Amino acid sequence: MKSTTLSKSRFKIALECPRKLVYSTDSRYANSKNSDDLLKALAEWGHQVGALAKLMYPGGIEIEDGLPAAQIRETERLLEQEAITLFEPTFRHGNLLIRVDVLVKRGNDIQLIEVKSKGFNSAKDSFRAQRSPIEKEWRPYLYDVAFQNMVLEQCHPEWRITPYLMLLDTSATASLSGVGSQFEIKRHGSRVEVVTHPEFDPTSLAEPLLKAHDVTKEVKTLRENWVETPAGEQKFSDLINWLASELAEGKDIPPYIGSQCKKCEFYCDPSELTEDCRSGWAECLELKYHRKITFPRPESVFGLYKHSKAATLLRANRIALAEVDTKDIQIKEEPGNISLTQRHVLQIEEAKGEGEAIFLETGNLREAFASWRYPLHFIDFETARPALPFHKGRKPNELILFQFSHHVLHHNGQLSHANQCLMAEPGEDPSIGVVRALRDALAGNDGTVIHWWDHERTVLKGLRKRIEASAEADRDELVAFIDAMACRRAFKSTQRCALNFTQGL
Repeated sequence: MKSTTLSKSRFKIALECPRKLVYSTDSRYANSKNSDDLLKALAEWGHQVGALAKLMYPGGIEIEDGLPAAQIRETERLLEQEAITLFEPTFRHGNLLIRVDVLVKRGNDIQLIEVKSKGFNSAKDSFRAQRSPIEKEWRPYLYDVAFQNMVLEQCHPEWRITPYLMLLDTSATASLSGVGSQFEIKRHGSRVEVVTHPEFDPTSLAEPLLKAHDVTKEVKTLRENWVETPAGEQKFSDLINWLASELAEGKDIPPYIGSQCKKCEFYCDPSELTEDCRSGWAECLELKYHRKITFPRPESVFGLYKHSKAATLLRANRIALAEVDTKDIQIKEEPGNISLTQRHVLQIEEAKGEGEAIFLETGNLREAFASWRYPLHFIDFETARPALPFHKGRKPNELILFQFSHHVLHHNGQLSHANQCLMAEPGEDPSIGVVRALRDALAGNDGTVIHWWDHERTVLKGLRKRIEASAEADRDELVAFIDAMACRRAFKSTQRCALNFTQGL
């Protein structure tokens, strides 16, 4: 592994698994996150939120992209001023390197501000947990701030640093339409540029959509406690120093096999392997167990559905599903259903080429079919949760329903695309209009509405409160429609009552 610095992004993935530092610094390893469209969209929203944060500090100076050495020199030159606000200032101490989102300097009093597009309801949310010092979902964000805080202290021990986590306030509503459209995303290869509409003024918002939270106590707690990673528990500073030393010396960090391997992004199918497309997941297993891994991850013990005891099987040197003895699975019967342990047995049998490729719980299936009335209506929603609201009166990260498709299956087997609805008028929230169109599409029909997952039910329940609080003339009718669809179980989920598939289907 080549020598490199420990940045805040690398520290973040090292918390997931230290071995990932080997793969993240070598472009020859496949990384599924690079091709994940959802993650790309979230990253773009993050850039938009970052641009909004900068507007909240007028007069701030941005450190331009370039080589770290030049960025550091420019940062230190500007910091000679008594009072200044910097965007993306760069600091290095030893092999630790950080770029701070926003840094406000007033003499030796420093505000370290990390900006995230994650939502936080300032009226009811908390970073603290009842059974642990810090809520689990907030630890990665607060570790990020704590890491930067430590580096700044080492670079400038004379500073009095107050760390902040700036988040989208999901209790705030947009007093203007089109806030999200004020920040245009432009891509230049791997580089993302945000072009802000020149006439947009964030002070025109009745209440800010971003809020900075003082996390001094949370950062102190994390730095004083032990950090748990797949490599074991270490003190915060010891973990950072160890990771920085490994990277500086270009050492090959050993693999740590555990539950994190199930979703490791450094994976590709064996059929896709080339010299420039390697599977870090397979390499870890090969280094640990001294054997060639030629099967894909779904055919390993990590492919067992909702199975949390892969470590037990691995200790017995059973990596592939075909190597697992079904006698090792303690089957728990659930009359009328396929239990979780039965599903595990079905997966193992399929991997061995035994049993049937498809297993149906026919009794339960027939009972479900018997409860349905024709015609069957198949509904599918398209939704979004933009970080910055596009419509007046909406909140950050709030749900938008903008499209549905509607197919009908008749008793004689005839399938038709009955209708669909797409609403995308700029400046107008389509959600209630789409619910109204869905109501009209299903009006006067006594059939059964089918959906595959729970998404549609969850969306309708989420929109119910919004409609109930609205001034729509047909508000009561829309609420009654949602109650009939989502709350009184007229919505039939094929996931629950139709059929269970074994692995691979």
